[in-house]
Amino acid sequence: MFKNHLLVAIRNIKKRKSFAIINVFGLTIGMTVCFLILTYARFEMSYDRFHPQADNIYRVTVDMYAEGTFQASDAQSYPAVGPMAVEEFPEVEDFAMARHIGRFLFKNEGQGFNEDRVYFANPGWLTVFDWGLIQGDRTSALDEVAKIVITESIAKKYFGDEDPMGKMLTAVPGGAEIPMQVTGVIKDVPENTHFQFDILISYQTGVQFLEWDYNSWSGNNEFMYLKTNGAKLDKAFSERFNQNFIAKTEADRAEQLVIQPLTDIHLNSDKTFEAAVNGSQTTVNILLVVALFVLIIAWVNYINLSTAKALERGKEVGVRKVLGSNRGALLSQFLTESFLINFLSLILTLTLIQGVLPFFNQFSGLSLSFNVFSDLTIFGFVMALLLIGTLASGVYPALVLSNYKPLEVLKGSLRSSKKGILLRKGLVVFQFMITMVLLAGTMVIYSQVQEMRNQKLGINIDQTVVVRSPLVADPYEAQLQKRKAFKTELKRLPQVSHVAYSETMFGQGTSEMNTGTGVYAPGYEEAKNSVFFFYRVDAEFVPTFGFQVLAGRAFDNDRDISSSENFKAIMVNETARRMLGFNSNEAAIGAKVYFWSNEVSILGVFNDYNHHSLKTSVDPTIFWFDKEGDNGNYASVKLNIENPGDSYKSMLGKIENAYRTIYPNSDFDYFFLDEKFNEQYKADQQFGTVFGIFASITVFVSILGLFGLVLYEVQQKIKEIGIRKVLGANVSSIIKMLSTSFMKLILLSVFIALPITYFGAQKWLQTFAYQTDLTWYIFAIPAVLILGVAFLTVVFQSIKVARRNPIDALRYE
Repeated sequence: MFKNHLLVAIRNIKKRKSFAIINVFGLTIGMTVCFLILTYARFEMSYDRFHPQADNIYRVTVDMYAEGTFQASDAQSYPAVGPMAVEEFPEVEDFAMARHIGRFLFKNEGQGFNEDRVYFANPGWLTVFDWGLIQGDRTSALDEVAKIVITESIAKKYFGDEDPMGKMLTAVPGGAEIPMQVTGVIKDVPENTHFQFDILISYQTGVQFLEWDYNSWSGNNEFMYLKTNGAKLDKAFSERFNQNFIAKTEADRAEQLVIQPLTDIHLNSDKTFEAAVNGSQTTVNILLVVALFVLIIAWVNYINLSTAKALERGKEVGVRKVLGSNRGALLSQFLTESFLINFLSLILTLTLIQGVLPFFNQFSGLSLSFNVFSDLTIFGFVMALLLIGTLASGVYPALVLSNYKPLEVLKGSLRSSKKGILLRKGLVVFQFMITMVLLAGTMVIYSQVQEMRNQKLGINIDQTVVVRSPLVADPYEAQLQKRKAFKTELKRLPQVSHVAYSETMFGQGTSEMNTGTGVYAPGYEEAKNSVFFFYRVDAEFVPTFGFQVLAGRAFDNDRDISSSENFKAIMVNETARRMLGFNSNEAAIGAKVYFWSNEVSILGVFNDYNHHSLKTSVDPTIFWFDKEGDNGNYASVKLNIENPGDSYKSMLGKIENAYRTIYPNSDFDYFFLDEKFNEQYKADQQFGTVFGIFASITVFVSILGLFGLVLYEVQQKIKEIGIRKVLGANVSSIIKMLSTSFMKLILLSVFIALPITYFGAQKWLQTFAYQTDLTWYIFAIPAVLILGVAFLTVVFQSIKVARRNPIDALRYE
């Protein structure tokens, strides 16, 4: 029986080639888009799930409040949290803790490298998590001073093919040399983890050399994770945990510890001081909806074309019923055809996706793979999609066709039912409504990204080359002398207008900034619990970036002492000034401010600026004076290139020559500040581009279905068109007759889509501190585009038939 159904299905597909091609092509595109998005979504949702105990691991973060008002959510916690949790809560078995203090210089037999991804970690870092330890003992590899664990890549980098176990690496965090023994080697950290690192130094090393304390509640600088015995840390646990926290610290502490599941971090966490830039659950959800929409539209096309062709299959159904076929056999026949169409589409999809995936990986910066036969999950999903696709696109047409009465069919009295016509119209409206939503959504995303990129930052970051200061194994004074010498060499270049040292740089994220509470002015203690951001800058930093000094003055090398000599003055931005309780910029100048244990005065007030992307609001920022460039991690070189002969390439060469003069054995690590700053929008730009590509594909699939429906409609009315032409109808009147019904449906879909798109866009834009205006053209352009493409599709088919000789259509009448 199945063989007969299969042969008949193949014969029918050959007989109606144009419609089969449209269906197969549409389904292939829909499934390819669906598989690409699902592969990406699966990767995003797999973060940190490779740890066997992932469901029992939680991160502890800190929410900060001032006068009951939420201030900030910090990804880092206090070192004392871990010991407290293990000792006083039976649900907690162990804790893992890691701290980052900046770059390190590591040397091995004269070979040295600056390493960024270096963390101090306690022994629990290897017992709570499973990082794939290759060599060493996970319980003792980080239990003593001067022990380090490295990844395979680092082992290869420093020791080549030699066994690294027991070998020594010299760490140079800032001039002082500390020999450390390699006590463990782990696999390179997987891409799908929110925490990337290359080298782990035992936390006990920080306790001995940097005076850290496991039981400290005074500084939240640690990434803290708790491992439970299988118990879920729910809201009730969180309340008990915070009660214990408050009891151990201060009764009026304006903070709250937040318990966060490990597997929620990547897609649902955007706190300050995150270990890395996380993804977005909203983005994943939107793309999953797009994938579903594209697939549904492809299935809708199949249903529309199948039901539209139902009259042509009527006689076949009638003959089969007269010869004894029951409804079940007819359903099997038509579902076999649906299965065959979907199966052919699936084969083409699996072939196409292998060619497209490398480009998708290159674009997204990921290393996604798609192998049906080696991954049971993917295989199961593919089979499920084939089954769902067969049923979703085949059941309704099969029910319609198998429901025909043989007497009506064979008498020739069969007509298209009103229900069938209404369904086709409804599906056309539905698919073009989705298309409108996706296109308008693309316009909103593009407009928002442009708004962020073009918004005034409050600073001038153009023509700025930033050079990262290298770590060198020199005494403290020698390092300062080299930084001064490097600035002197750069300022000899006529194209260089300013050179400024700073502790951090714009667009580098919060991980390099300092934050703290306890900053307040006498008489306005309300600010004491507010979170302020601060970093060290030299005297040229303010003029280099064009900060406006709104009151007071900027730092001056001849008049001010350095922060390293017990700093006496600070500069604040307007937001910080307001938070400190001063009503005007002028009122703040000379005022005393308590900064932890120091009494300082406000030297100047500068304009608000955006240190990070315009997705976030302005931070209350304080500048410390760093006269000697003691904390000058970055040297910002402001260029003044007016002569076309002075290209950026040649200037980079001159800057590098100056660098090599002072640091002959260090890597020249630089970036253009405007390009680096705009990298913060890379994820949004990629999202917009991907969304736009898939929206365009949706338009194409929708138009493909419309093309098939118009083709069928034209074929059904060939004789009517011939009679009209004989009676004097011109081409334009025939185009109007054929296009009116379709254009009404598409116009209706646009009007339905407009409010959906508007409210969806408003909700998405609420996640940004600065939002684009939802102007009329954002919705008008996609509406005109859809109507225009649809009209051209109808006109193309209409002109073809309208220009045919009417005799060809009427010769057999």
